[in-house]
Amino acid sequence: MNILRRGPMPDKEKTPAPWSLWAVVCTGMAAISSASILIRLAQAPSLAIAAYRVTLAALVIAPWALSKRFTSPSKDPLPWKALLFSGLFLALHFALWIESLKRTTVASSVTLVSTSPIFTAVFSSFLLKERIQPLMGAAIAACVAGTAVVAGLDFRLGIHSLLGDLLALLGGLMASGYFLAGRYARRTLPLRTYIFWSYGIAGGVLILLCLISRTPLYGFSAETTAVLVLLAVVPQLIGHTSFNWALKHLSATAVAVLTLGEPLGATTLAFFFFRETVSLPTALGLCVLAAGIVMGAVASSSPPKRARSPRA
Repeated sequence: MNILRRGPMPDKEKTPAPWSLWAVVCTGMAAISSASILIRLAQAPSLAIAAYRVTLAALVIAPWALSKRFTSPSKDPLPWKALLFSGLFLALHFALWIESLKRTTVASSVTLVSTSPIFTAVFSSFLLKERIQPLMGAAIAACVAGTAVVAGLDFRLGIHSLLGDLLALLGGLMASGYFLAGRYARRTLPLRTYIFWSYGIAGGVLILLCLISRTPLYGFSAETTAVLVLLAVVPQLIGHTSFNWALKHLSATAVAVLTLGEPLGATTLAFFFFRETVSLPTALGLCVLAAGIVMGAVASSSPPKRARSPRA
């Protein structure tokens, strides 16, 4: 049962050695763990933070991405449709999740947003008609139970925290769409083309949302500006790009699973930077939720079983 299953690749890209795969993925996990801390430090609206994060990243890689014109090996326009969906899902993921960090604890937010592997598996069961395995059923039950515990405890803290939990869950839903669309697009698109258009489309969507909602995009302090640049460089260019590179060689579910190191890293950093702790009941709920995510990831890595057609 190996989550490091390699998918189809263009001939130009060689299959990397296992150690290099893990090195890139571990670097990505460390990089994305800093995102929640940087977001908390940024004194700017959530939509503006999200817009700067992906737009600056797209601008940085633009010379690299546009230095050589890409010609698709096929005339099939579907990869470009997948690019559009990838950018849209990424924009919604950041808009929802960054706002959740303003309303609930780092631990609750990053753990709830990490439910993307469960959403990915559930969507696969409906879209691909794959039977939900017993382990996946247990995983979903654990996730529901863990989420109920966290949401119930946060409800006592007020509707503000509960709304933050809901936004984080929706952010996880959008992340699953981002990984699925990215996995499809990366089958035929090289990394630089994929991340330029995915980040660029996401940035365009977020800037449009800022303009519609009249969210300010300028006038921030020098400290906040520096944090926005760090967000674009560390968690986005280093973190997300590492996982987007891995999408060429691993399944979408596997990549989603490998992002699960973020809750531990982010919660640890939140303690050192903000002295932010969670109560014992909340910690237990988060552990149940994390266990459900891992079980779902393991179940998703098994060969899919399709439901039998009824006999005539």
